[in-house]
Amino acid sequence: MNNLDDFSLQEDQQSLGSGFVIAPQNESVSIITDEFEASVSSGSTQDTPLAQIIGRFNFFGKVTRVRKSSSKSKMSFDPSTLGSGGDIFKDNPDQDLGSKVNFMFDMPTDPSHPRRSRTPGGVIDLGVGRQAKDFTKDDPMDMTYGRRIALALVSKRWYNPKVVKVKPMNSSESKDGSVEEKNNSPSLEQGWGYFEHVTLPRYIVESIRSKSMVGRCCSRVDLLNAKLEKAEPGESHLQSQLYDPFFTALDQLGDFGLGFGLYFSTLRAIALVTFIAGLVSIPNMLYFSGKEYSNGQEGVFWALKGSAICTDLEYVPCEGCTSDMFSEDETYRFLTFENSNGDQLPFAVKNNCDGATLSTGVYSIATMFVVAIGMVLTSIYLKAIEVVFDEDEQTAQDYSIVVNNPPADATDATEWKQYFRKKFGVVATVCTIVTDNDDLLKNLVLRREVLQQIKSKIGPSEPLDIDNLARLASEIVGKRNCVHTMFAKVFKGVPELVAYMQVLDLKINDLAAQHRNVTTVFITFETEAAQRKVLSIMKTSEQYDARYCFREDFLDVEEPAEPSSIRWQDLNESGSKVIVRFIIPTFLTLGMIVAAAFLVREVRDYGPSYAAVTISLLNIFFPVIAKKLTNLEIHRNQGARQTSLYVKICFFRWVNTAVVTTIITPFTSTIMNGKEFLLTGVYAIFFSEIVTINLMQLIDFGGNFRRHVLAPRARTQEDLDEYMSGSVVELAERYTNMTKILFLALWYCPIYPAALFLCSFSLVVGSYVDRISLMRSWAPSPKLSSEISRINRTFFIPAAVGIMAVISSYTWTQFTFDNLCPLESTSSNYFGTWDIPSVIDGETMKTVQIDSSYQSFKFCNQNFLEYGSALTFPSLPSFQSSDSKWMTGGQERVTEAYGWSCIAILAVITIHFFLCYYRYLTRTYKPVGKDKGIPFADSNTAAYIPQVNSPEVPFPLVACPVDLIQDSLFEWTSPYHDYDYYDLTLDADAIMMGDDGGRSVSNTAFSRVVHWADSSLK
Repeated sequence: MNNLDDFSLQEDQQSLGSGFVIAPQNESVSIITDEFEASVSSGSTQDTPLAQIIGRFNFFGKVTRVRKSSSKSKMSFDPSTLGSGGDIFKDNPDQDLGSKVNFMFDMPTDPSHPRRSRTPGGVIDLGVGRQAKDFTKDDPMDMTYGRRIALALVSKRWYNPKVVKVKPMNSSESKDGSVEEKNNSPSLEQGWGYFEHVTLPRYIVESIRSKSMVGRCCSRVDLLNAKLEKAEPGESHLQSQLYDPFFTALDQLGDFGLGFGLYFSTLRAIALVTFIAGLVSIPNMLYFSGKEYSNGQEGVFWALKGSAICTDLEYVPCEGCTSDMFSEDETYRFLTFENSNGDQLPFAVKNNCDGATLSTGVYSIATMFVVAIGMVLTSIYLKAIEVVFDEDEQTAQDYSIVVNNPPADATDATEWKQYFRKKFGVVATVCTIVTDNDDLLKNLVLRREVLQQIKSKIGPSEPLDIDNLARLASEIVGKRNCVHTMFAKVFKGVPELVAYMQVLDLKINDLAAQHRNVTTVFITFETEAAQRKVLSIMKTSEQYDARYCFREDFLDVEEPAEPSSIRWQDLNESGSKVIVRFIIPTFLTLGMIVAAAFLVREVRDYGPSYAAVTISLLNIFFPVIAKKLTNLEIHRNQGARQTSLYVKICFFRWVNTAVVTTIITPFTSTIMNGKEFLLTGVYAIFFSEIVTINLMQLIDFGGNFRRHVLAPRARTQEDLDEYMSGSVVELAERYTNMTKILFLALWYCPIYPAALFLCSFSLVVGSYVDRISLMRSWAPSPKLSSEISRINRTFFIPAAVGIMAVISSYTWTQFTFDNLCPLESTSSNYFGTWDIPSVIDGETMKTVQIDSSYQSFKFCNQNFLEYGSALTFPSLPSFQSSDSKWMTGGQERVTEAYGWSCIAILAVITIHFFLCYYRYLTRTYKPVGKDKGIPFADSNTAAYIPQVNSPEVPFPLVACPVDLIQDSLFEWTSPYHDYDYYDLTLDADAIMMGDDGGRSVSNTAFSRVVHWADSSLK
C-alpha cells in the first residue's frame, strides 16, 4: 500500500444503505457507528498515504482520533495536512503505528448509518454486510402477546380496514421520499414494530436467543445476574430484545433513569420493613383472634381475624345516657327498657374485649420502633443504591454544568470554551446556548400540531403547501350547509385549522425576527473530573472570587438535570409568573380534597364497601386532574414538575384513604364487626388496591383500545405510530401509590396488625405490575434524577412514621371504643330481672339479673382527639377526667409509655427536618459516586439539545439547528425521518421566506449547540 491506487472507494447500498466503505485491495473495512477502521501496513506514518485518502474523501467528516490497536493509545493529528500528503500526526511523526490503526470519523447526520456505543479504549466492529433490521420481521416468539394477536387478525377487514403490503421501516425509499409518499400507506405491522422497538425498552444482545423452550428459560434466568446495555429507541442495526419484567435484575432498572431505579428499590425496602414489622405484630394478632380477647372472633371474616374487632358485646345499664350522646348512624348502641315501675331506663352497648393489655401494648410499641428504625435503614440504603445507580449509568449530567445567569449577549460558544480553559484548565466538549424564545417555540410546536391534524383529516396524499391547503379549505367551505357550519364551530375542520395556521404564521414571522437574550448555558466537559472541579469551586465562596468572573459577572453554576428531563419551553419564564401559576393549582387541589371528603361521607351511608370503591376510584381519577393542574404550572425540568405532582397526589391520597375514613366513621364503630363498620372498610381498600387497581393497570384498556381499535383505522403512518406510543406514566403517581398504602397500614396497624402484611404484599404485587407496565405498555419516560426519592425519604416517610406514632398512642387510649365509664354503684332503679336482646342479631334474648353488685356505666368521651380546646398531647392517662376514668391499670402503663415514645420519635423527626433545612441553606457541592474516568466521547451519552415533546408527533421536535449536531449526541433515532424533519428552525426559515418586509430569522432566535469533536485531544 504505497500509493493511492492501493485503496478503492466502494459504495455498498445493500449492506450499508447510503453509506460508503473505504477498503484496501483484498482487504475489507467497515464503517462503525461514527468510526472508520482501516488496516495499515507496518511502517512510519510519514509514508502512510491515508492522509491523502482521508483528504480526498473528506465528505465523510473529519478524523477525530487515531488509536493504535495494540495499546489503545490515542494520538492527535493536524487536520490541516489532510489531503496534502504530509504527516498527519503531530505528537510523534516517526512512531511506528504497528499493523493496525483505527481512524474515527464524524459521519454525516443520517439515522440510516449504524450507531453503536463505544467501549472505553476500544472499537466495536459491526462487520461488513450488517443490514438495518426490519422491525416487521421479528421472531414471533420475541413479540408481545398483543402484537401476536394483532398479526393474527391483520388480514381481517373488520379488524384492519386498511390492509396494505408490508414495507420495511428502514427501507431506502422511506428516507428518500417526501413525507406524503412515506405515509401514503399506513402499515399496522410497521406500527407494531414501532411499538416494540421505539416505545418499549429493549437491551442489546450479542446473539439471537435460543428457540428451544429450555434455552429460553435458561437465558431468562441468566438475566438475574446479567449486565444489560439499554438500546436506544429505534435501534435498528444491533440485535436487541425486550426487557423481561420478571427476570431483569433490580440493579438494571437504573437503565430507565435514576428515578425509576430508586422507585423500585424503595418498593422492595419498604415491603421488607413492613413484613418484618408484621412479624413483630404476630403475638397481637394471635391475642386478638384468641378466646381470651373475643371468644375466637366467631363470625369475623377470615382476613379480619387477628384485628381488634370485638364480638363480645352486651347491653349494660347506662345511667343518665340519652340518644343524642350517640351517633345517629348507630341507633342500636342505645336502647331503653321498661322496669317494673313502668320507667324507661337507658341501656348502652358495652365492648367486653380488653385489647389494651400490657403485653399487646409492648408489642405494639415494638412494632412502632421497628418501623421507625426500618425507615432510617431504608433511607441509608437508598442513599447507597443511588450511588450505585449513578455509577452504573453514565449520562450527560455527569459531565455537565448549567450557568443560570449568563450575560445576555454571551452568544459565542468559543468564548465559553476559552473561559473554562483559562479559568479552570478544563476542556469543554459541548456548549448549548439557550435564548429566551419560549413564546416562539410554543407557537412553532402548536403549528406542527395543527399541521399534523390537517394531514390526518385530508390524508397523506395531499401536498401540505399553503396554497393547496387554502384551495382545499375554500372547497370545503363551499360545500358546507348550516349544520356543518355549526358543527365546525365546536369541532374544527380543515378550513378552521388552515386559518389558525395562517394566524400562527403571522405570529411566528414577528417572533422569529426578534433579537433574543441568552438566559441559560449548558456546558458539557470531556471528563467527569472537569465537571467536578468546576462545581467544587463555583459552589463555594470562591464563586465570588474575581478570578472566576466571566467578563465582569459572577456566575451561578450548578449541576443540571438530565437532558431528557429539561423542559425547554418553560426554561425562561419570569419568577412572578411561576409563583402565580403555582398558587392557583395549589388552592384548587385543597378544594378537591375537601370535596372528595364530602363525597366519601355521603357514599358511606350506603355501606363501607361502596365507600371503599369510591375512595379507590377517586385515587385513580384524581391524578388525571392533578396532571392537568400541574401542567398549568411552570417548571424548568421534569424533576421539579414530578415533585409538584407528587405532593398534590400524595396529600390527596393520604387524606382520602386514611384520614377521611377515620373522620367519617363513628368512634364507637371502630372495632365493631360487620360490613358497615371501619375495619371492614379498611380491608376493602386494601383489597381494591391489591386486586382492582392492579387488574385495571394490567388490562390497560386505554392503551389496548388505541393499539387495536384506533391504530388500524389511522389515516397516516404517523397517526398510527402515535396510537402505538404507549400509556403515559408519571413517576410521581407511582410513588404516591406506594406511600398511600404505607400510610394506610401505619395508620391502622395498632388495631389491624395484618395491615402491615397486606401493605408488604401489596407493594410486592405492585412492583411486578409496574415492571410489566414499564416494559410492556408504558410510553418512554424522561430520565429523572433522584428528586422524588429524596423528598419521599426525607420528608414524607418520616412524616408517615411520626403520624403513626401519634395515631398509635391515641388509639391505645381509646380502648374499648364504647364511650362508657364504670360507676362505683348501680342505681336501684335497675334492680331486678331483665330480658335483654343480643347486640349481634337483636333477636336472641338474654335474661340478666341486676343487683347492687352489677356494674353499671355512664357516658364519657374516650376520644382524646375530640376534647375540643383541651390540650391532650401527648396522649397520657392523666388527661382522663377525675370522675370519668375508663382505662385499666395495664392500659394506663402502656399509654404512658406510648405517649412519651411518641414524643421521642417526634423529637427525632423534628431535629431531622431542621438539619435538612440547615443543610439546604448551607449546601455545598458534593459529588455522587466515583469518577469512572470515561471520556464523554466514549460514554455514548446524549448532549443537551433543546427539544420539545408534542402529543401529535412521535419524536421530540428539535428547537435548534441540527445540521452541525452529530447523530450520537441525540438519544433517539426515528426509523422514518432524518433529524431535519424534526428541526423547528427549518419551519421558521420556510415561514420567514414569505415575509413581506424582507425580514429573516434572527441569529439569536434559536438556541445553539456547538460540539468540539476533537476536545479530548487538546
